[in-house]
Amino acid sequence: MKRKTIHLFGACALLLASCTNLDPDIYSDMTIDKILEDSEQSSAYLLTPMYGQMRWFNEDRSIWDLTELGTDAWVIPTNSDGGWYDGGIWLRLDNHEWKSTDPHFSTCWSHLWYGITTCCNRVLHQFEEAGLELDEQTLAEVRAVRAFYYYYLLSLFGNVPIMETYDVPKDYMPTTRDRKEVYDFVVRELRESMDKLPEEQRYSRFNKWAAKHLLAKVYLNAESWLGSEYAAKRDSTLILCNEIIGSAKYQLDDSFSNIFSLQSETSPEIIFAVPYDETTGSPIFHCIYAKTQHWACKPIYNAGSGGYNGLRAVPSYVKETFDATDPDHYNDKRYRQSYCMGQQYDYLTKQPLYFTDGVTPFNYVNEIASIDAAREFDGYRFGKYEVKIGQKWETDQDWVVFRFGETLMMKAECMLRDGDAQGAADIVNEVRRRSFDPSLPRSVRKLTAEQLSALTVVDGVSVPYGEFLKELGREFTGEGMRREQLIRWNLYVNGSWTFHTPKQKKYLELYPIPSSELLSNINLRQNDGYSY
Repeated sequence: MKRKTIHLFGACALLLASCTNLDPDIYSDMTIDKILEDSEQSSAYLLTPMYGQMRWFNEDRSIWDLTELGTDAWVIPTNSDGGWYDGGIWLRLDNHEWKSTDPHFSTCWSHLWYGITTCCNRVLHQFEEAGLELDEQTLAEVRAVRAFYYYYLLSLFGNVPIMETYDVPKDYMPTTRDRKEVYDFVVRELRESMDKLPEEQRYSRFNKWAAKHLLAKVYLNAESWLGSEYAAKRDSTLILCNEIIGSAKYQLDDSFSNIFSLQSETSPEIIFAVPYDETTGSPIFHCIYAKTQHWACKPIYNAGSGGYNGLRAVPSYVKETFDATDPDHYNDKRYRQSYCMGQQYDYLTKQPLYFTDGVTPFNYVNEIASIDAAREFDGYRFGKYEVKIGQKWETDQDWVVFRFGETLMMKAECMLRDGDAQGAADIVNEVRRRSFDPSLPRSVRKLTAEQLSALTVVDGVSVPYGEFLKELGREFTGEGMRREQLIRWNLYVNGSWTFHTPKQKKYLELYPIPSSELLSNINLRQNDGYSY
């Protein structure tokens, strides 16, 4: 066997070195055959970088921002003291007036391409360079995870290069491929790999069901990405969801809050998650604490650090989704389990807290006075994930990426759009059951087929299946799905919400290719509608 020293953990060293005491030299003499001596652990060692890179998705100005901000659900206003203005990047994101020079786009682009080339393609190259063949299962896992990174490129940017090799000339400049080609590539990679993956639950690694869930999402969005001729792909989504359901590997958690608890690995609902660990430091799960909580929040959690007072729920979304005029909706446990709201209390003394002036009650309200001058207490905060008592800057909460509740709701959406409203209602009510006290009237706990299929006003527009869209908001707010949901309902560029006037320009359903990438690669093409 050809003996070759390879540096498998370069990516992880870059991710962790600044915040840990890990010595990169531990891995510097690791050889591929030495790693493979322990077959049980070998693939985990080899694939660590491509999973570790996913932790950057929830950092500031990264993937979470582009999937939830700029929608009807979440906003970062400029504070009255000027905080969070940041050159207007957050206001432009909310108003759909972004520029290709805005940092979100280059950050997301870099994180995704690093995952594809340095983390996934590099593993394949290392085996080839060593004269070895990857076993079928590990090869399938690399291809499926690479498709996961491509899924975000496909959704956010659409027209991007396709790179399957790591060993390219130094001056190589990949060429833009049409969105249809990228879609076909992602579908092919998942179809050819998913049945070669293990069936057992793996939590933080792709298995057969994670790959099928991802492919179901690709098919579900195909029509909105590529045109009405792809509407039939819903049939494929339905088939894949039924296969996941039929596997009996997952079930709805009896407790909605348990899915997002510090012990989320115990939830039977989670198909795939990305672990975070406060001991390894950066990157952190930014949006669940630091980005959203007020800087004076430390006593609430007996925490070691406060927040930055940035991320807020859009007031009109909270009112419309949980209907402030209908007391029944406040019986929905997801309302208080999704937001941090109202008067806040000192964890140790149990006394009510006040803001920094010592007079104003620390009371988050569902209103924002001005997007240009938000008050300290304006806006509900993201509260879906359990905050650890003694919370540090670093986070221990794991990012829930795929869960069985979404599998069921994808199936319900397909059934609803294809005319089986009663079948869809049965599934929706199965998911809703845990969020309502069983003693409440049936009319409160359950939605009817008629409600789900009726024209309903959402974001100022009357749309079919609008109540189902609202239910997606109740169940999945803050989980990185809202942008795609609004695009499927044709509301992303046509809907109105607090401080947002619709631009009614379809090209805005794709973000611009970062200007820095266009300048460095003459073979890249800017997306239609953008001048630079």
